[in-house]
Amino acid sequence: MSKRFPITLSNSRRDTINTFLLALGFGLFIYCFQLFLVKIGFITILPDDKTLNQWDAGCFIDYVKNGYTYADPIFNNTGIFFLFPWIWRLLHVGAVGISIVNYLFFAFGFTLLAKIYKISTMEKLVWLSIPTVYIMYIPYSEALFFLLMTIAFYGINTKNIWLIWIGLFLAALTRATAIFLLPALLIMELLGNFNNAWHKLFLNYLFFYALPILSGLAFFVWYQHHVTGVWFVYFIQQQKTEGHIFNMPIMPLSSMEGPRMLWISALAVFCCFISIIVLGKKIFHRLFKNAIEVDKLLVLSLVFLGITLYKTVFYNPIWRTGTTLTIGINRYVFATPFFYIFLHHFTNRYNPYKAIDYITIFIICNIVWLSCGSYLHIQNFIFFNFLTLIVFTYMLMANKKFDLPPIWAVAMNLLFQITMFQQYLSGLYLE
Repeated sequence: MSKRFPITLSNSRRDTINTFLLALGFGLFIYCFQLFLVKIGFITILPDDKTLNQWDAGCFIDYVKNGYTYADPIFNNTGIFFLFPWIWRLLHVGAVGISIVNYLFFAFGFTLLAKIYKISTMEKLVWLSIPTVYIMYIPYSEALFFLLMTIAFYGINTKNIWLIWIGLFLAALTRATAIFLLPALLIMELLGNFNNAWHKLFLNYLFFYALPILSGLAFFVWYQHHVTGVWFVYFIQQQKTEGHIFNMPIMPLSSMEGPRMLWISALAVFCCFISIIVLGKKIFHRLFKNAIEVDKLLVLSLVFLGITLYKTVFYNPIWRTGTTLTIGINRYVFATPFFYIFLHHFTNRYNPYKAIDYITIFIICNIVWLSCGSYLHIQNFIFFNFLTLIVFTYMLMANKKFDLPPIWAVAMNLLFQITMFQQYLSGLYLE
């Protein structure tokens, strides 16, 4: 055994390096492929300091230049968390420079996650090609949040308290969605441990998980007050200017950008809905069959995605369309490591899906599509059921006898990813 251990360690290190290089190579390929498309006249836009400065990037750039400003209660930049723009300010780089740094953040986080789940090269390519990964190429905070969460994941997986604290504390300074982790981590502990001493589990949860998140959030709230003189100014800004206040949903769910964005938001809603169903099943098994969940990170991901759906349905505005908007849900779902864990669980099974599984998923898909307006016209029904075919493609990946489904998924994803990246660079809103 002692002679084999160094070999195993060496193979593990080699696989880690190869994963990181694969992630870097994929990002380089995306840029070079777009350069090729420009050369042949198929597209006209390449990323530069001007084209990368779109939408939320402008808020981050304003912080880089001025810090938090609150001269006007409506038009100000307090609606962002500060860690990402603070790093940007520290590095003294432009939009291109921070976008490169962002992709490095993502590549490191991706490598950590692949190390935890030991996925195949083909699955890595599927993950890298997910359409919303374009966000990792731009000056947004998702890439940093992705890295910090995978650091916390690795800490949870290896029981390293320092990694857990560092990841969760800094994540709480990066994105508001860190708040979702408070109930998610508690449920993870309750479903992932045999220990029936609930009070002890709760104390462990408070120290290892809740305390670093709450400390980060408290520091964020204090810092914004220190600069602006207003307590909880971020949350005030979200309510007054972003419309994120509690409302009963008005159906169907909609997008200000119409079908151009609604398709991917609908897929995100589907993933969240499935997460709630599976989580409910796991809670039932824990309460009545005393079965624990071995993959604690899966439970964490299911709860996070479920809370994301709750936030979208009950806290999003109804601007322009008159019904509840799906703003943000595709980023909250697909640009996070939680989705990758969700996807890994459903595309890696001991047995392939059966006909009854496809029928069940078809029904669930169409329940979700109905909530997004598929009933409004036969064209809508056909349009949304193209999304059902996308879901079926991923289900086929669970059958290891078939080599083509992951190839189809990568090809399809690449088309969508480059299209969405180009839309962002051209100034189109991508929610």
